[in-house]
Amino acid sequence: MPHHGDPGDVFKTALAQDRARIDAAIERLSGEEPKPERFLLALAGAWGRPVSCLKWLPPVAPTERGVKSAARWVHASNPNVQRAALVALERAGVAARPVLSTVADALTSKEPIARIAAARVLARAAPCPEQAPALRRALSDELFTVRWLAVEALARSGDDHPLAPVLAASRPRLDARLAPFRLEGWLGAVAALGRDASALLPELNELLDRTYQLSQSDTWWHESRFTLQRLVRELRATQGKP
Repeated sequence: MPHHGDPGDVFKTALAQDRARIDAAIERLSGEEPKPERFLLALAGAWGRPVSCLKWLPPVAPTERGVKSAARWVHASNPNVQRAALVALERAGVAARPVLSTVADALTSKEPIARIAAARVLARAAPCPEQAPALRRALSDELFTVRWLAVEALARSGDDHPLAPVLAASRPRLDARLAPFRLEGWLGAVAALGRDASALLPELNELLDRTYQLSQSDTWWHESRFTLQRLVRELRATQGKP
């Protein structure tokens, strides 16, 4: 029998309280909660916890009811609520598939943060063919981040739309302050193309040469350069193979 203050007993109690809190959040989101943002963020935090972080409780598996409760707020009038709902659904991963049609509708939102967040959900959940038309329209979005995420989502869904030209036309410039962040997003979309990304080898080689001219002490550039090197090496290895 566990003694008073036993760590295992404390953990079980905390876990039960955590799950009860998430169930309560889902219940509130299923109704007409006037301030849903904090409940949506509670879902996002619970669904997206890192498994390996021992200081945290383990992630809560998204349920269909929870996913549908979050999706009710995707088209809220408050853009912060929209974004919170979409962040929760992004953390749900493939469990968000039942509501991806609702998410795809947000790709036409007038709010940039909502369009980006919706594209992230679709890229992570590997959408179905039903979402392809909305994602193809997003390939011409004014925001390069939306275009890249739409490419990633379409590639992961197995869509046959030509995607490499979209990335070639929106290759990031490397002379801006936040270029490393933008470059990682573009490279993620390139990687999602698989062997089809070989058409982008000229752009990748040029970017690789350019990164060698940038600050050698910047961790972001080191990581981007490593990703570029790996992609170039893998794509060169696939050339000439059937």
